[in-house]
Amino acid sequence: MEEKKVSEYIIYREIVKKLLIVVGLWPYDNPNIFYNCLPHIQILVNVFLCFGMLGFVQKNFTNIDLVTKGMSIMISLMSTIIKVACFIANRDDAIQLHKNLDSYFTGLLQDSELSKFILKRFSVVKYLTAIFTFLVTLSCAMRLVIPLNIVIKQLKNDIHPVRYPLLFPSVFPWKVTPDSYIYEIEFAIESFAVVTLCFITLSVDCLFTFYVFQMIGQLREISYCFKNLTEESDSQSILRKCIGQYQILIESRDMLQRLYGPIVLWIMVTNAVIMCTIAFQTTQMESIPVGRGLLIFTWIALKILQTFMYAWSGSCLTLESDECRDSIYACEWYGNKRLMTSIIIILSQRPLILTACNFSVVSVEIFQMVINTTVSYFFLLQTLEE
Repeated sequence: MEEKKVSEYIIYREIVKKLLIVVGLWPYDNPNIFYNCLPHIQILVNVFLCFGMLGFVQKNFTNIDLVTKGMSIMISLMSTIIKVACFIANRDDAIQLHKNLDSYFTGLLQDSELSKFILKRFSVVKYLTAIFTFLVTLSCAMRLVIPLNIVIKQLKNDIHPVRYPLLFPSVFPWKVTPDSYIYEIEFAIESFAVVTLCFITLSVDCLFTFYVFQMIGQLREISYCFKNLTEESDSQSILRKCIGQYQILIESRDMLQRLYGPIVLWIMVTNAVIMCTIAFQTTQMESIPVGRGLLIFTWIALKILQTFMYAWSGSCLTLESDECRDSIYACEWYGNKRLMTSIIIILSQRPLILTACNFSVVSVEIFQMVINTTVSYFFLLQTLEE
């Protein structure tokens, strides 16, 4: 059973690694020139499309329905830009964070008794990631399929001239006609943006949960060491090892905050906006086609799950840090004066807490705040529309 869990973890790690390699964000020490340029290419493509959708919003500024439609897609592309930019700006932190967590956690799995302890509740992470992967893939696939389906229906019903829609609502200074090279280039750029949106969303969001789980695994090892501390144990060497390991965890927490702080803050703010705008667009439709309805449901479910994964991961880390302190307090340290001083110093430390740019604690409470904000924004849009 434990070997199965270890193999599942290894498969999960390899999937996250391959997704990050595809978008050029896996923390290699000395990547080649193309690998370094790949994230910058993705930023340029998404900035280009954001300008087009900004033109669409400006052109239809008096129509709240069209404005919300353009804004929701533009915010999603801006999320991709921010994620890639954070990894580029904090590349050294990403490399060091990976060295601190990944190799050490892999080493812990070699101990069969310890691996059973540190892989506890890994199935929850696995299932959340699987559902998230399905929703992201389905929503991006629908974004590609819907325009093609529109063209097929026109050809099937012998409608002329055939209207060739693009993937995103956008307005550029130049005119785009279906039979021109400009249309083909723009369609290719938008298709590339959808694919990168899928891979970047999956890789970056899953990597956050992946790193938090590895930090939790190291906290569980510290708890395991203190739970099995006896009078015959070499308490001083165990204490030195655990203190050094906890210091590395504090450094890793700080690097994770620098890397993901802007990303988490942006997601928590914009997901509320996206969910309320999608819900508002739904209320403005007289009839909802099956494909459109599936896309709306998938997109809202995706944003809810994305917000929950970040918030839940932060709460799990804080909870595990508190449980680690309880394990240290419950060990046999009474009467050992050399050990008592060190234990008291350890217990005086604050638990590990993740924050988003020192603005808000990443926890389940922030998830509740996002849902409440979504409802408030929705009623505000309805008031403005009236």
